[in-house]
Amino acid sequence: MVKPMVVGGLMGVTMLWMLHGAVTGDGVGLWAAVVFVAAHFVLAALIVAAAVFANRLSPAARRVLARVHRPSARHVAAMFGAAALVVTAEHFGAHGFGGV
Repeated sequence: MVKPMVVGGLMGVTMLWMLHGAVTGDGVGLWAAVVFVAAHFVLAALIVAAAVFANRLSPAARRVLARVHRPSARHVAAMFGAAALVVTAEHFGAHGFGGV
C-alpha cells in the first residue's frame, strides 16, 4: 500500500500546484490543469477502446489485457486519501490555518 500512497501524495501536490496557478491567474497553472484533465480523458478512452477490441476481435489482446494492472477500490481510496492529506498539509503549511 506504500506505492499508491506515494503516487497519491505526488498527485495531490501536482493538482494543488495547477489549481493554485489557475486561481491566482498564472496561465501555466490553468493550461497545466486543462492538459492534465484532457490527458486522463484520452487515456480512459484508449483503455475502453482496447477493452472493446480485446473482447470482440482479438484473443491475443485479451490475454495481454488480462495481465494489465487494474487497481482495486482499496488502491484508489489509498491514492485519493493520500492526495487529500498531502494537499491539506501543504496548504496549511503555506498559508497557515487562518489563510483558508
